[in-house]
Order: sequence, then structure tokens, then C-alpha cells
Amino acid sequence: MGPRWKGKGSKAKALADPMPKIVLQLQSSLIQSNSEGLLCGCSVLLSVEAEQAHLLNRSCFGELMVTAEKDKQWFELSMEEAFYLCCALKCLNIVEDQCSKRDDQLYMAVHEIQKRIVPLFV
Repeated sequence: MGPRWKGKGSKAKALADPMPKIVLQLQSSLIQSNSEGLLCGCSVLLSVEAEQAHLLNRSCFGELMVTAEKDKQWFELSMEEAFYLCCALKCLNIVEDQCSKRDDQLYMAVHEIQKRIVPLFV
């Protein structure tokens, strides 16, 4: 059984603009801007430009936060999303108390916050 498409034209749209292409564009954009996410409790806050916000929305990463800033937008990433962008795609630097987290430190922080992430990445 093949994939089921919701809505008229969904298949053509997905084939014309596949998700791996969108994620690759997001990865490239985050790397070029040396993006840093702020570890804040159980999530990571990320300040982005309009293009990156568009790519984050299209790739279903994070949740847009409403702010008064005009030229920057803020996204709240789950720990799993931040971990994936940081450790798997190598396009996001996670910072806590003005210190960058290494992959192993981030993994331990994630593990402490959400014990359920261990089986997902092992």
C-alpha cells in the first residue's frame, strides 16, 4: 500500500518540494548564520530571520512565539528537535549560561530533563 495524500494536489506539491530538500535548506541557513539556541528549562529558544522562520515552519520544527520584535522571530524547540538539529544535522549550537554545550553535555541535559529520549537516539 502506497502513501495516502490528503487534499487535492498534495502529492504533486510534495514531489515538487520534498521534505529532505527543505531540511537541507534549513540546515544550510542555520549553519551560515552560526545559529545559537538558548537552553531554557525543557526547551530551546531560537532567534531567527524571516527566511529561517519560513523554513522552520515548512519543515515542522518548533513553535513560533509571539513577540514584539519586528526583524527577528523566536521559535521554541522541543529538546528532541534541538538535539536533532545540534547533534545529527550539526547546524545549531546550544548555549546555557553563555557556554556552548558539547554533544555529550547536551545529551546528558536532555536525558536528565526527559528520560524518554534515550531509546529514540540510541
